Amino acid sequence: MIYDYAYPPAQHAYELVFNAFKYIRRDLPQIRIERAPLAARPRVSVVIPTYNYSNVLRCALTSVLWQTFRDFEVLIVGDGCTDDSEQVVASFGDARMRWHNLPANSGNQVQPKNWGMRNAHGMYIAHLQHDDVWHPEHLATLVRTIEERQAEWAYGYLENIGPPGSNVRFVTGIYSSGIYEPGYGLSSSSVLHTRELALRIGGLKDANTLWRTPDCDFTLRAWEACGKRFAASNELTGFKFPSYLRKDCYVLKPSFQQEAYVHAIQTERLFMPREALSILWASLRQLPVHKPEFPEPPSPTPPGWWMEQHRKLRGLSALAETAAASAPD
Repeated sequence: MIYDYAYPPAQHAYELVFNAFKYIRRDLPQIRIERAPLAARPRVSVVIPTYNYSNVLRCALTSVLWQTFRDFEVLIVGDGCTDDSEQVVASFGDARMRWHNLPANSGNQVQPKNWGMRNAHGMYIAHLQHDDVWHPEHLATLVRTIEERQAEWAYGYLENIGPPGSNVRFVTGIYSSGIYEPGYGLSSSSVLHTRELALRIGGLKDANTLWRTPDCDFTLRAWEACGKRFAASNELTGFKFPSYLRKDCYVLKPSFQQEAYVHAIQTERLFMPREALSILWASLRQLPVHKPEFPEPPSPTPPGWWMEQHRKLRGLSALAETAAASAPD
């Protein structure tokens, strides 16, 4: 069972609180910029797909640069970006960052992610959505997990935070069996896997050929291909702000929640215990969850149907129609 849109069971919420107190004595994160080019192959390649949402991209990149694990490169892959995303990447001045913009918008993250995985230099690949934020211990925790367990895929807990008033606060990566259960997805921002595994299974499949999401399909195929060599860190190290819960977010481009989390992680030594206690309090109160309503899917659900519903909710379909209408003949 995966607790999607649901508060985590109190047992797991109490465990999160217990684990969070170890961070009190840790140093507050520092952003460290590397000016010199990498001298050798990095252990980790961070792949970030992005499209015209540079204010949240800045927050995601900040959370990469404060990682306590330092041996990484960052591939930021634009899906035909036309905004200032490239300038935002360049403004950090870090030699580990590589910007690549696809020549045209593909409409989803499959092509940017596949380009990033094909061109990664690292032994491991970590994924980060451009509107999510990592805790400073995220990469260190997952690298330690995958190597100690001799696995091909590692994942952690990811807190999913809805817009204000939604009462959405759930944690992915929690399963009743204690390990990944086939058929359920994992948010890519919580995952680290070997590059060899991604190449072996052929990357992500075209969203328009699938009835489920490409990430869910990729995870299931990886589970089958690697002989179930998945390892759970059982640590909360990421914070997700799901775009499918935020109507017209690619039109309005809100970033205040990501910015607030970046500021809190940087300045509050009690951030992790406070956040875990907030999750526990939400689990105990069980307030009604308010989330966007989607139309009833046709039966059978045609490939790509859910992806298109998500595009409409985010405002991407309307943006595409506007761009098409304004394009010269």
